[in-house]
This record gives sequence, C-alpha cells and structure tokens, in this order.
Amino acid sequence: MVTALKKRVKVLMENGGGLMVYMILAVPVIVAGMVLHFKLKEWGKGRWNILPKCLSTWAVVCVGFLGFVSADGGRDMEKSWILAALLLFLLADGFLEIQFFLGMGVFGAGHLLLIIWILRQGAWSLISLPVWAVFLGLSLLLFQKELREGKNHPKIYLMILYPAILMGMAALAVVLPWKLGIDYLWAGVGAVLFAVSDLMVGKGFFHKLSRSMNYLALSLYYGGIFFLALMIWV
Repeated sequence: MVTALKKRVKVLMENGGGLMVYMILAVPVIVAGMVLHFKLKEWGKGRWNILPKCLSTWAVVCVGFLGFVSADGGRDMEKSWILAALLLFLLADGFLEIQFFLGMGVFGAGHLLLIIWILRQGAWSLISLPVWAVFLGLSLLLFQKELREGKNHPKIYLMILYPAILMGMAALAVVLPWKLGIDYLWAGVGAVLFAVSDLMVGKGFFHKLSRSMNYLALSLYYGGIFFLALMIWV
C-alpha cells in the first residue's frame, strides 16, 4: 500500500499542474494564519482572530477550487459536493468564533454534504455501521462528564447530534480506500484528522485546552480539510 501511495502522490503532483507551486505558497499562509489567530487571542484583540483563521481555511479551499477548475477536476461535477463542504467549513470557522453552536451547526451541514458525496460513489458498506458505533461510542465516552450536566442544561444533549454526524462521515470515509481504491485514502485520512480535531475543540469548549493542545487541534483540522481538498484532484 505504501508503494502504491507513493506512486499516486507522484502522479498527483505531475498531473496537478500548479498544485505543487500553490502548495509551496499556501502552506506558509496556513501556518502564519493559525499562529496569528492564537496570538490575537493572547493579545486580547477579541474577534479579530476570525480573519487569520479564515484566511488559512480559504487557502485550503483554494486547493480544492483549483482542482475543480483544472482539466480533470472540472469535468467531474461529483467533486462539487466536496468543494461545497469546504466552503461551509470556511463559513463555520467564522461563526464558531461568534456563536459556538451556530458554527457547529454549519460544520454539521458540511459533513452532511460529504456523506452525500460518499453515498453517491456507491461505496456504502455494512461494515461502516459498527465502525460508526465504535467512533460514536468513543466520542460519548470522552464527553461523559459533560453529558451528565445535561440534566441542568438540556442544550448539551443537542451536541450529541454533531458527533453522530461527524462520526458517520468518518466511518463512511475510512471504508472508501478498500471499496474504491487507494486514491480515496485522502478522504479517509482527512476525515479521521477532522474527527479528532473536532473532538479536541469540543472538549476545549468545556475545559480550556493547553496552548500546545490548541495548536495540535487546529493543525489536525487544517490537515484534515487539506486532504479532503486533495480528493478533488484525483
């Protein structure tokens, strides 16, 4: 599988036109935006941290957009589902800094678009059900203390809907490489990174994360959506 993946990466870079050049330019922007996002928080600049965070997300969205309008990507309208999901994630990044639950809802809508795209590939498998159950069970276990507070704050129970959708997307995505081939490994890896990142962010909503954990969570998020954007190129 490793050898096959290396070959796929090579083909992707050779056929991707300006993808490599764009990545060289975009990665520093993504990193700088992430760092500035946290620095603005530390400097007490309030909601201005939305701008660098969304700038980093926009740089990733452009990876998907360039793939979509390229010779190969532009002919595959199915990839528009992924691009639309990335745009919703960009929108959600802004909302998340203003109203957490609104941002979470927009993120959920983005995951639903990815689920629709996966199902349209005809790659659904019954094995996704136990995988989803395991993923969801682990996420609920992680938030067991917070869920106990639902008796006093029923709104907390609504948060279960988000990991149910998120883990459903991840469970479907991780099966794709075995059903459709190694090209779909990008989607599987991206979905897992996204899921881990969102669980960390959710935990941070209730209990403040350390600086290093915040950096890790956002890095996993950008890595996750970057791999999803690469799916538009293959």
